[in-house]
Amino acid sequence: MPYLRCDGCGSILAEQAFLDRTMAGEARQYDDDYWRAELSAARARGYGASLIRLAEVFLYARRPVRRFLDVSCGAGTLLDAAAELLPEIAGTFWGIEPFPPPPEFRARHPNYRTGFLSDLEGRFDGGTCIEVIEHLPPAILATMLGQLAAVSEPSALWYFNSAQPEFVERDDPGYLDPFRRGHIASYSVEGLRHLFGAAGFTVHALPGRDWAFLAEYGACPAMDGNALLTRVWTMLPENRVRLEAGRFGPFLLSAGTEGARCYVEAATATWAIDERRQLLEEGAAMILRKVSRSPRQALSYLFRRGR
Repeated sequence: MPYLRCDGCGSILAEQAFLDRTMAGEARQYDDDYWRAELSAARARGYGASLIRLAEVFLYARRPVRRFLDVSCGAGTLLDAAAELLPEIAGTFWGIEPFPPPPEFRARHPNYRTGFLSDLEGRFDGGTCIEVIEHLPPAILATMLGQLAAVSEPSALWYFNSAQPEFVERDDPGYLDPFRRGHIASYSVEGLRHLFGAAGFTVHALPGRDWAFLAEYGACPAMDGNALLTRVWTMLPENRVRLEAGRFGPFLLSAGTEGARCYVEAATATWAIDERRQLLEEGAAMILRKVSRSPRQALSYLFRRGR
């Protein structure tokens, strides 16, 4: 399958003819065969990393999270996991899936819904969208974002997980997998800001995670690493109380806090090391230039620098 890169934003998409087939429903079918291959990985995410992302939404949100939605939630594994670990607040969590697996594989949670975002009633304070948008051509993604905006409260905070071009090219070229997993796109943060902005969302890049980002409903400044950590340390009291009311809430709160810190702090350290390395390389290049012109001048420079 040929893939093309956008000259403007760097996003990677399958060729247009295949995107057209996808929008016509003629490409990858989300049928029983797809779900048989996907359910094991979905369960591992739902009972693993996705629970930590759930906690991060409570940490980053700047409004009380009373209704949490998992968008295109698949079998609803995250709902069942949340109900098991946080039974006291299980009613907080909802999920919607437009192409659900067979009924025997679906979540037992009473708030599991099949259909599109436009079929939901009421609004939500935030949630997750895990491994979804890489399946969607830009036009369909734009439609989904319009529907998400319609069910978002002001300042609703959404965590999206989807590999960006840097991650795909560096770590996992096989992530682009149109025929088996249905992955037809890898959107860059710049491309996402264009698409999400048109629907009224602000996109926040997550340092150290070129496979995830936040989208906040409404206009606000894009956050850097320091601003993200400030939100972690100044979590809304109501969100803390709600999450800690669950049986394993304190554990998830700790895991979410440490996860958020580790990515930002590791990215900050990496940037500092890279900057220092660049300065050293520039200094070495300057010394070599001086040596090539005048060895005596180079030695004098080194003595003055104390090296």
